Amino acid sequence: MLVKEKTASMALSRYRLGTALIWLGVLTWAPFMLLRMAGEKPSLLWFLLFHLAGVIGGSRLRSVARKEMGIDPPKKNLLVRAGHAMSFLGILVWAPYFYLKVIAQQPVDVSQFLPYHLTGVLGGAALMMLGYLRNRTKR
Repeated sequence: MLVKEKTASMALSRYRLGTALIWLGVLTWAPFMLLRMAGEKPSLLWFLLFHLAGVIGGSRLRSVARKEMGIDPPKKNLLVRAGHAMSFLGILVWAPYFYLKVIAQQPVDVSQFLPYHLTGVLGGAALMMLGYLRNRTKR
């Protein structure tokens, strides 16, 4: 009995740590934006590295913890599926950016792609939240 409680407690701690990592990954961009507004040109690479490590690592950690706790993945209704699609498209916006920057070596600015990324990811998150709330109210 004690072992099950300890395992459940550790899984819950992993889930919370995963959530914290996701938020840290997202909030990594706050200092980047502040530096850009101050006229500095910080390196995008370091901020992107910490952003991806936090967001991807945190989501994987939450997924593993959810499985350890025996919680089924949430049901996906139409809003959740549309939210995932919007988020995916918002992330996919960076493919042409990196192609132009790295392969074609064209001068491109992040600000040309960031609004589309944020629209897709934040709009997708909003749709997923609406889908989650809709599932909760159906119970």
